[in-house]
Amino acid sequence: MARMIDANTIFSGQEPKFSAELSQLDLMRALSWYAQNKDNKDSYKYACDFLKKKHKLDVSSVIKNQSPTFGFVCRIISNGGTLPTKNQTWVDDEIEKLKDLIKNKKEPVVDIEEPIIKVAVPNIQDRLREKASECVGELEGQLDDLILSKFSADLSPYGLMHGMEIKGVHTKHISEWFKKRRIEFDEVLHTDDPQIKEGYSNFTKPQLKKLIAWCDQVITDCTKISGEAVKSRKPRKRKTKTPEQLVAKVNVLDKFDELKLVSIPTKEIIGAMQLWVYNTKTRKLGCYHAIDADGLAVKGSSLTNFNESKSVCKKLRKPEATLPEIIKGGKVLLRNYMDSIRAVESGLTGRLNADTILIRTLK
Repeated sequence: MARMIDANTIFSGQEPKFSAELSQLDLMRALSWYAQNKDNKDSYKYACDFLKKKHKLDVSSVIKNQSPTFGFVCRIISNGGTLPTKNQTWVDDEIEKLKDLIKNKKEPVVDIEEPIIKVAVPNIQDRLREKASECVGELEGQLDDLILSKFSADLSPYGLMHGMEIKGVHTKHISEWFKKRRIEFDEVLHTDDPQIKEGYSNFTKPQLKKLIAWCDQVITDCTKISGEAVKSRKPRKRKTKTPEQLVAKVNVLDKFDELKLVSIPTKEIIGAMQLWVYNTKTRKLGCYHAIDADGLAVKGSSLTNFNESKSVCKKLRKPEATLPEIIKGGKVLLRNYMDSIRAVESGLTGRLNADTILIRTLK
């Protein structure tokens, strides 16, 4: 098995060096050393130096949002380490992403037909991810500070996110990142794998539990920020419809020549306290009474907000004599007019149709 030149350097305070391919255990131990002995600025410098020397890339303008782990891995490679295959694949993918960022940020697109330089502009999703990645980097820095303080530092993930003006739309990316970190620490805490245990042997079980609790705090604070965003959002203002729009689907009979009846405009239904109707097919006279001061309303082609117990109809024997009285009569006459009609009383459903004449309304 390929080993570090001096495995004990991790515990003696010296930076580890490597001579061949690393095992997963070697890699975890090395990353643990860097996490405790170096900071984000060191990680930034390691990544910039490595990519400039090995790949001829100037990433100084796009590397700031990268996880500190990336810079530490670059340092390990620079110090002679050969990564396990899956870890090398991850590094290669990250380098390709950085290349894309550099290309989108710096390369102008020239329109041949017009001498205008067009620069690619990140869309909204790109900006959201960039802001979330920046916050993740700062929170990882907080985690490093927690470890360096031997878990005595009083740190506030919520305060950091609030200071960076993190909104609800950013929290999904941040929360997902630290859910993965939590799973990582939880696996170390409960694993039976001796190599993994040795790799994290510099952490006690209580310390691992504090790392898990810190990740839980980040996730909880993300949920809190997301909830605040929902509360602060103004309710959608509904558009006010005109009476003509409200009764657009109402279908009634415009006129009935046999009794010389002409229906009133359907828009007068809206807000009326009473509505008198006559069905030319069944010869029934009906009176709708509104439930409250808002008056009658319409939904689709039917009446709403009417009192079902008071709204009744009766069949007329002589509609030619009764209906003119309804049309011309005052409120006092109409108050008990339905009771004076000697016929069987039945309830109204609110449905209007092509056989219905609107006789009159009272506001």
